[in-house]
Formats: sequence, C-alpha cells, structure tokens
Amino acid sequence: MRMPDEEPGRTTGLGELAGAPVGEGRIARLRTRGLALAERATTWGPVGPVAEVGWRTFRRDQAIAGSVLASAIAYRLFIWLLPLTLVLIAALGVVADVQGERAASYVAGAGIGDVFADSVGAAADTTGRWGRVAVMLSAGVVLLYQTYVLLRALRAVSAFAWGVPLRAIRRPLTATLVLLGLLLGTVAVTGLTGRIAEAADGPAGWVVSLASLAVLPAFFVLLSVLLLPTAATRWTDHLPGAAVFYVALSAIHLFNALVLFPWIARQQEAYGVLGVAAGVLLSLFILGRALGICAALNAVLHEDRSARRA
Repeated sequence: MRMPDEEPGRTTGLGELAGAPVGEGRIARLRTRGLALAERATTWGPVGPVAEVGWRTFRRDQAIAGSVLASAIAYRLFIWLLPLTLVLIAALGVVADVQGERAASYVAGAGIGDVFADSVGAAADTTGRWGRVAVMLSAGVVLLYQTYVLLRALRAVSAFAWGVPLRAIRRPLTATLVLLGLLLGTVAVTGLTGRIAEAADGPAGWVVSLASLAVLPAFFVLLSVLLLPTAATRWTDHLPGAAVFYVALSAIHLFNALVLFPWIARQQEAYGVLGVAAGVLLSLFILGRALGICAALNAVLHEDRSARRA
C-alpha cells in the first residue's frame, strides 16, 4: 500500500510548503522566506535525496499517527517490566534465599532499573519462601501474557508503517517466547553498560558503554525479520532503520543516565510514584517513537528500491 503523496519522483517536502499561498503580514512573509531558504539548503547536492527521504519518513509517520502508536508501545513496555521484575526478585528469593531489598539491588544491577526493582523488592520482602514461589509462578503467567500483548502492538506498528495487511499470528506461543527471549537478552546486555561505565572512569567508560549497545541493531533486525509483518525481501532491508535505532537508543541511554534518572532520584520524595512513572514512561515513549520511525524509514527506502528495479 503506497501513500498517495509518496510516489517516486513526485515533489514533496519543503517545496510543497514553500509553494503554498502566501498570507498577509510580516510573519507570513518571513515564514515563506525561511521555507524557501530551507528548501534550497536541503536540495543542495547530496543533501537533497537524504532530506527527501527524511521528509517522506516524517509524512509516513504522521499518516499512521506515530505518536499514538508510540504511546501504546510505551504503556505496554511499562506494564511488561512490572511482572518481569517481580519474577526475577521472587526467583532470587526462592533459589538463593535473598531478601527483597538485596534481590532488588541485584535485579537493578542486571539492567531493570532501581525504580522498578526497589518498589517490587519491598513488596517481595514481606512474603515467605512458598509465597515467593506462588508469586513467581503467577507473575510468570502474567509476563507471558503481557509479552503476547506487546507483540501484537509491535506487529500493528510495523504493519501500519510498511503498509501491509495485519494478519493473525500463526504460532502465538512460539512467537511470544521468541519475543521474550529477545527482550530478556537485550535487557541483560544493555544492563551491562552501566557496569562498564562505572568500571572505566571518565569519557572512556561512556565510549565503551555506547559500543556495547551494538546489540540494539541486532535486536531490531531479528525482531523485524522473525516476528513483524513487513514487505522486505532481505534482512539487509532492515539495516538503515537498525542504524537509526542504535543512534536513537544511545541518545536515550545518555539522556536517562545523565538527566532522567538523576532527576527522578531527586524528585521522588516530592512527586512520589507519579513522578517516577512519568519519567519512565517518557523514556519508553521515546523508545516507541524510535521503533515507529525506523520502521517507516525502512519502508520508504524499500519502496524506492522497488521503484528503481521496476
């Protein structure tokens, strides 16, 4: 399904806005001049094709209501993290007889985050051994269900971005377990970035930490190839979006480590749980936006390659 304003060779982008009728007043004239200047800058030399692809990706994201879809992804990820944290803390309590507070510190060190681990660990500290077994089993069932719901949301975002039909999942249990494995592996590997940054002082720690986030492009490609509906014929069609996904998630990681989580730690006493939830949801919303935009970028580039081959 091709967007009507994204036909190859058709003039789009800033030229479309610059060609609109000019209104009256100084502000309208300044806007027209600014758009004309931006159009000349983005159509100069090799910048032109890149700017055009960026504009079409933006239009595709706007056409599928990318902000709304990102909000749904953020909500699903937030709900998914709660049973995951509860399962890990309860499992540590059962296997190693670790109390809730110590288990929360272990889980936070594994990459889940202090916000979730502390809250769930305080609740797990009040239960006995068999109570933790019951909590682990029930939370495991909830975790599987939330993973399945998250998979459905991700498939919807990918289908809308690529303009392909959204069909039912052939093997729901297998697909859910694959997504759970991908998420757990990614969370575990990215959780090491904080430890690496602490081990290596100064800028070298951040460089090594960002380099270890190279697992994110692999996660994006595997997720797109194995589980999401797309029109791609080769796995390499997902590489441009995977590169942008890495850059976006690296920026989110730096934002969380340098700005968001320190702010949450300072404001937790003032705003309580609502402030913590708002900060975490903001980070997850940006992650959802990155997923949608990267899928739209891959779809636009795939359409260009198909048009050139035709």
